[in-house]
Amino acid sequence: MRMKVDKDVLTEIEKFFGQIFLLKKRSDGYAYADYKVEWLKQLGLSHYDRDEAKASRTTKKLQEYLKNKFGDRLNMEASVAEGMTLRFASDNVNNEAISIDSKKLQAFDILDIETGTAFEISLSDAFAEFFKDVLKALLDSRVKKLYICMRNHNYKGAKKSGYLKVKDSLMVQQYINLAKLYKLDILLADLFPACNE
Repeated sequence: MRMKVDKDVLTEIEKFFGQIFLLKKRSDGYAYADYKVEWLKQLGLSHYDRDEAKASRTTKKLQEYLKNKFGDRLNMEASVAEGMTLRFASDNVNNEAISIDSKKLQAFDILDIETGTAFEISLSDAFAEFFKDVLKALLDSRVKKLYICMRNHNYKGAKKSGYLKVKDSLMVQQYINLAKLYKLDILLADLFPACNE
């Protein structure tokens, strides 16, 4: 039986971002991954456009790229708890299932159906998104492994929310360890490691 792997998807994600980011440094020495001008032009954006627009359009392009490469193995914008129902023992005689309308819940950026691996792409405030992404993965029984893919970025408070801040946070490490009790592996991926070499 062929062992299921998720590293091939992660490798393609890293390759994608390696082509669209370039290394920049601020005067205080902080290194960050910035979008190449050519990439922004492809997106119909400029350096002065909002970070949210850059992140959103970049993630969409990544999803298109991965869908073309892996096909139906990957589900893009996969709703949390899609197709799941819950049953609780109760005093209720009917013991009815509780239906979940997953369309009203948030979604995973990328879900590898074969391996039970979710990939979350965090191009801005990775620290804030970490906790939301962990909760989504814990609520979805299909997810056994969660990759949170981040970069160092340049905006107000960047040192507080980029890849390094998340990786070095003792609180984040405690959440990662706690998630193991629920059989969820959380891995932090640096989308542009040249910043941290």
